[in-house]
This record gives sequence, C-alpha cells and structure tokens, in this order.
Amino acid sequence: MKRILFALACVAALTGGAGNVETGPVPTGQLKNPFEGDPQAIEYGAKLFKRISCHGCHGGNARGGTGPDLTDDEWLRTPTDEMIFNTIKNGRPGTMMSPFRDQLADEQIWYLVSFIRELGRKRKAEGR
Repeated sequence: MKRILFALACVAALTGGAGNVETGPVPTGQLKNPFEGDPQAIEYGAKLFKRISCHGCHGGNARGGTGPDLTDDEWLRTPTDEMIFNTIKNGRPGTMMSPFRDQLADEQIWYLVSFIRELGRKRKAEGR
C-alpha cells in the first residue's frame, strides 16, 4: 500500500486551482477522489482527523471551533473535493490552516476528504 499522508482544511474562500506545488496549478475538476464513498477510507480518514488534531480547530465532529464548520454548505462557494484536497495539502494563507503537503501523502489527504464529505452527508440526512 502506498504511504499515506493527511491534511484538512478550511475551504471557505480557496480558489479552485490552488494546485500542486511541484507541477503548478491544477485545473478545476481534474482531481477526483479515488476513495469517494469507500467505508474503509472514511474510517481511516476519521482516525487521521483525530490523530493529526484537526479536531483542535474544527471540533470533534468537524462542525467548527476556532476553525470553520466543515460539514455545512455555508461557504462562499460550494466546495469540491479538489478544493478541500488543495486546502489540506497547501494550507490557506492568512489563516491558521497550515499546509500538510510535507506531512501527509496524497492518499491520506483523500481519506480526510472522504471523511469530511461523509460528515456532511450525515448532517444533511439529520436535517441540520
């Protein structure tokens, strides 16, 4: 199995083409989550969320703390998986969201994206 890295993010005002530092901007829509809906990826993403202390800013259920709520639709733009991935990987300048590109593999970042998306689906299902 590939080495797994992690990164989580505040995507509120991130532009869609933040891209990969090594290769330059990635056009919006080019990055697809290879683990979308995968229960094992979601479970691993939940463990990473806790292990790397995302909950310290975003709360234990990712509904916000000092960092924004990651489970609602109240963002400046509707977030894509690519936007979330890029925010985790590259951070968000001017905020406390630092980049995780040197600490997490892309695969780990996708696990986090899967977990965050699952939390959002559950919140919608609950009607909150």
